[in-house]
This record gives sequence, structure tokens and C-alpha cells, in this order.
Amino acid sequence: MLGLAVRTLRYRKGAFVAAFVAMVLGAAMVMACGGLMETGIRTAVPPRQLAGADVVVAGEQRYDIPGTDESTVLSERVRVDDDLVATVAAVDGVATAEGHVLDAPAPAGTVDAIAVTAAPGVGAGELRERIDAALDGTATTTLTGDDRGLAELPEALASSVDLISLAGVFGGWAIMVSMFGVASMLALSIQQRGRELALLRATGATPGQLRRMVLGETLLLSLVATTLALVPGHYLGRFLFERMTDAGVVPAGVEFRQGWIPVVTAAGAALIAAIGGALVAGRRAAAVRPTQALAEASLENRTMGAWRWVFGLLALGGGMALAVVTMTVMSGPLTSSTAGPAVILWAIGLALLSPVLTRALTALLQWPVRAVAGFSGQLAVLNARGRSARTAAVVTPIIMLTGIATGTLYLQSTEEAVNRESFAAGLVADAVVTTSDPADAELAARIAGLPGVAGASELVRSAGFVEAPHDAAQSDEGWTLQGVTAAGAAATTPVTVVDGALSGLTGDTVALDAEHARSLGVGLGDELTMRLGDGAAATLRVVATFDAADDYDTLLLPADLLAPHTTSGGVHEILVAAEDGAASSVVSQLRELAAATPGLAVADRAALFDDYGDQQRTLAFANYTIVLMIVAYAAISVINVLSASTGARRREFGLQRLTGATRAQVLRMVSAEGVLVAAVGIVLGTLASVATLVPFSLARADQLTPSGSPLIYLAVVAVALGLTLTATLLPAWQVLRQRAAAAAATAD
Repeated sequence: MLGLAVRTLRYRKGAFVAAFVAMVLGAAMVMACGGLMETGIRTAVPPRQLAGADVVVAGEQRYDIPGTDESTVLSERVRVDDDLVATVAAVDGVATAEGHVLDAPAPAGTVDAIAVTAAPGVGAGELRERIDAALDGTATTTLTGDDRGLAELPEALASSVDLISLAGVFGGWAIMVSMFGVASMLALSIQQRGRELALLRATGATPGQLRRMVLGETLLLSLVATTLALVPGHYLGRFLFERMTDAGVVPAGVEFRQGWIPVVTAAGAALIAAIGGALVAGRRAAAVRPTQALAEASLENRTMGAWRWVFGLLALGGGMALAVVTMTVMSGPLTSSTAGPAVILWAIGLALLSPVLTRALTALLQWPVRAVAGFSGQLAVLNARGRSARTAAVVTPIIMLTGIATGTLYLQSTEEAVNRESFAAGLVADAVVTTSDPADAELAARIAGLPGVAGASELVRSAGFVEAPHDAAQSDEGWTLQGVTAAGAAATTPVTVVDGALSGLTGDTVALDAEHARSLGVGLGDELTMRLGDGAAATLRVVATFDAADDYDTLLLPADLLAPHTTSGGVHEILVAAEDGAASSVVSQLRELAAATPGLAVADRAALFDDYGDQQRTLAFANYTIVLMIVAYAAISVINVLSASTGARRREFGLQRLTGATRAQVLRMVSAEGVLVAAVGIVLGTLASVATLVPFSLARADQLTPSGSPLIYLAVVAVALGLTLTATLLPAWQVLRQRAAAAAATAD
């Protein structure tokens, strides 16, 4: 049967074009996301300053979170004791060992990395093992090959975690959408060959032979499609990676990697989808008795298969479960991690149940269609009701397009709105003074003494972990740490003190949210053991507790305590709060100060909002790029399915014209069908998005409806309708150019 499968593909190319295109694009999309994940896993950073070293010793950036089996990456550079340079130099096989300071200034007695060259005849791998043995028990790591660049760019490790998570989420979406798309397209192509398969069955082909032929066709098609997807998959992955770099998700210096693993993953996904679609679509044709095959080929089976009920209800159940988790478990930015997959599950579930849902919606929409389109509308309704399986097949990609596009775009717009509101609520200061060099210790006090200034506080940002008492609420990213000046902290931070005073933030002290303190079982005067961003341990005394917004996951520390434990090593920002009505006067004074002081710059609230908006737009563009890739695949699926379905109706259109219908009448009928099909798909797709957006909006923004312009939804509807009509009318017009008699004589 393999030879027959090859000949079928050779002489019936048109029947497989749509499925083939879906396979190529789906495989390319999965490869691209796989390349992003591999890049995050490998984190290849070719060295520049340390390129001459065979082995590089750097601080251990990975940190094991207490009380868990998880590890994370510290937010600041972990430096190396410069005494270890001599230790490394004494290792057998080391030719030279030299300490390097890459992020000046390094604290006294430390270096950023140790560059090691090997003696002649000693390999890098062997030398690395010897150095590891010599440095056992120290907070260091040894790097070779492309990993040496991690000593120059330690933030690449943290970005790799973000990139892996991002690629995993979007890659999962891509696999689900592409597998469903490929299976649907293949099922449609086999459904259109019902008479051909029935003829083979009636002329003696056994069910097993028929299944082997269909599987053979599918295997050949998927192998060729996956091979052709290699080049676009690579370039699409690189394009997405560059957008991630532009958005700051990945630092410049990390190299894109796409090896054989994404290729195998994409090939496996395409193969599973294709085989699954082929088995499901060809099952009935293979199982029917030969004497009934030809008769049943001309009739449509209106009974929906059990597998569609099972998988459709499972998908809807999964979407419902994720909706419950979104509302009851998730919070903050993590809310979208369950809402995103939920919209896809809802869309897939409704698409699988579309044969039943389409009949119901067609019955509801038949009156307005008939009223508006007249006799053409009546024919369109009869076609849709009489061939509900075909109608459901063409409705499916419209459901996916509308549901995924509406859901993901409003998820992003709602997330952006919440972030903007959070930023506005957290911005108490009226201006920010920035310095190119570490700020002088007296600068904040000098600014605080200006007329009209209510308070001025140094600002240092970092992240850290509570080690004791055990912190069950701690995520793998730790807590945001903010360094402040005790005298100006109350006026420049968005908190309300419950107990103690922020003016007590001097020395080894900390202030934290009152609810967080209660969960830890600590109060004023109690101590916390913390791991700061550079890996240093600190025992801090609680001097204040406060109330703040739910997403203010921040601990306040003295700026002069936190700054030495950051990569920059100093204070570069000062928050300034003005008295009521004095903001413009204060900003003017600060600008005069900046003009007289080299390296100082001033930004008012408007500039801060603009800068934050630019950052949000850049990051959103990167997210939108990946989302739009998936949406574009769904849009192409719409074109594929509708073009293939309309093109296969050549004989039907020919018979209509032979019985007196004009080309214009046929086109009006097809237009009415297109509008009806689009309306059904848009309604079901909208239902899928609403089932996701309502729980997400309640959990993330405490509102029933998502944030964002209604124009987003109108644009999605317009695109869905436009694609449907274009992909329906153009093939129909092409078919109608053929002579009616010739078209009527065409085989199904």
C-alpha cells in the first residue's frame, strides 16, 4: 500500500496541499519555540574579555532555596575572594592565574573572576577538575568553553530561567494549536476523498490495507513537511530571539542555539498530529462494509463520533479547571500562566464539539441570514444544515482564531493596565535624581534640605531570600529588596506603617509587610536571617511593619547596607517627594542642582511614566510577537480550510449552473455561507475567550471585564470575517471560471 500512497500524493496533490501547509507552518512554529528553549537551557555566552583563558573561576550564582528542592539564580554578581587567586595558581597544570574586575568597583579583597591558562599538554577539562578539587567548599564555579562568558555576563543565567519559562509556555501553546490544526486539516482532506476511499473498499481493499495506505500518505507528508520546515523554523526562532533581546528579556551577548532537539520535537508533534488525524478520519471509511461504501460516500454522517465527545468534554473540563485555579490560587503576574492555556483548551473543546454546536447556532442564525440575503441566504442555510460536518470543519479554525486572538490580546492589555496602575500607586515621589557614579553619602541630605521638599531617600533595588524563620510564601524569585534612607523613607515609599517606624532603618535592620511578618511569626525586635543578592548572609532586626498594596512584595532595608551587596556597589538613584503644591518648584531646583553637578540628571513624574510606558511597550511587543505568531498560524488555517473546502465543491457549483444558476447567484450564495460560517465561528470563539477573560480579570484586576479598547475585539472580528470571505470567494470565483459542464463532470 506504500506504493499506492506515493502515487496518491503524486497525482492528488490538491487534496493534500492544505494539510501539507499546516504541517510545515506548525513544525516551523514548534521548532522556533524549541530553539528559544534550547537557547535558554544552553545559555551560550562566548567570552570577550576572558577569551584568552582556558578556565574561568567565578562566583557561584546558583542558590538552593531553603526548605525546598528548588534552586534559583542570585540577582547580583557573586564575587570571588582574591586570596583564591594564589590557591588556583598553585594547582598543578596552571600556567597563569589572574584576577579580573569586570564590574568596577569591586569591594576590597574581591575580584569578579579568575582567568586561568593551562600549562602545555593540559586540557581544559582536566584542569577544571583539578581546580574544582582545590576550591571545594568555596562559593565558586569553574567555567569552560562558551560558559566562560557567564563570568562576564552573570545576568544571563537569570535571563535563561525567564527565557525557558517563556518558551515553555508559548511552545506548549504552539504544540497544542499546531497539532489540532494539522489533525483538523488532514481529517478534512481525507473526508473530501470519501468516494475514492469507498471505491477502494468496494473493489476489494481490506480495512487494514486502507489504514496502511492512509498512514503511509501521512508519514510521507509529515516527513517532507518537517524537512521543509527546517529553514523557516530556524529563521523564525532567531527572529523571536532577537525580539526577546530587544525587549531586555535576554541580555546582549547570549547566542541563539537551535540544535536537533527542537527539530525532533517538531517532527514528533507533526507526526503524532498527522497520524492521529489520519486514524480518526479514516476509521469509518475502513470499517464500512464494501457493499455500503459507495452509497455512504455520497451521504454525510450526521452522528458525531464518540472520540469528539470525549476529547471535547475533556478539553472543556481542563479549561474550567484552569479557570478555577486562576481565580482561587494564582495571583500577580503568574495569573496569566494558567489563563493563557485555558483559552486554548476552551477553543479546542468548542471546536471538537462544533458539529453539534454548529447545527444549533445555524438554526438560530437562519432567520436573519434568510431575511438579509433572500434566496441566496436560504440556499446557504440549507447547505450549512445539510452538510453540517463540512460546516463544522470550516468553522473550527475560525473558533481557534477568534478565541485565541481575543483571549491572548485582552490578557496582555489587562496585564499592562494592572501594571500601569500598580506603578502609579507605587510612585510616591515627585522626582528621581540619578547619578552616573555612586552618589555621595550627603547628596540625599542636601536634597532633603531644599525648600518645598517633604523627604528624600536613596533608592537601591535588589532581591533576596528569607532563610530563617522558614518562609512558606517565598517564591523562587525571592523578595524584592529596596534600600532606603531612614529619614526620607516614610515620604517616598507607598506604605502605611502599622508598628514601629521607618526612621529606625539604620544598621542591620529591616521593615516588612505586616501580613508577611505574621506569617513568619516575627514582630518588632525579632531577627530575620536573609541571603542578599550577592549571596552574602545577613541577620536583620525588624524595626517596622507596614500595610501596602497586594503586589508590593518588598522588604525595606537601609540603603547603605544593601548597596555594597549589589553589582554596581553604590547608590545611583534618589527619590524626592515634594510638599503639597511644591512639585514644580522642587523639580526646578533639582534641575538647577543637576546643571551645576556633573553626572546628575532629574526626571519628574511625567518622565518616569513615559519611561515606564516605553519599557512596557518594548516588553509587550516581544510578547505580542509570539502571540501573533500563533494567531497568524490560526489565520492561515482559516485560509487553508476554507480554500480547500470551497475548491472541493467544483462539481456542486457546476450542477447548480447547469440547472440555471448564474455565476453571480452562486457567488451570492457562497458569500451568505461565508458570513454564516464566520458568525458561528466568531460566536463560539468569543465564548472561549470570555470563559477565560472573566476569571482572569476577576483575579488580576478585581473587575468582571478585561481592560483594553473594544476596537481590539472589533479588529479580531473584522479579520475573521475578512479572511473567511476572502478564502471562500476567491476559490469559488476561480472554480466558476471553468465551464459548467466540465465542472459538473469533475469527480468529488
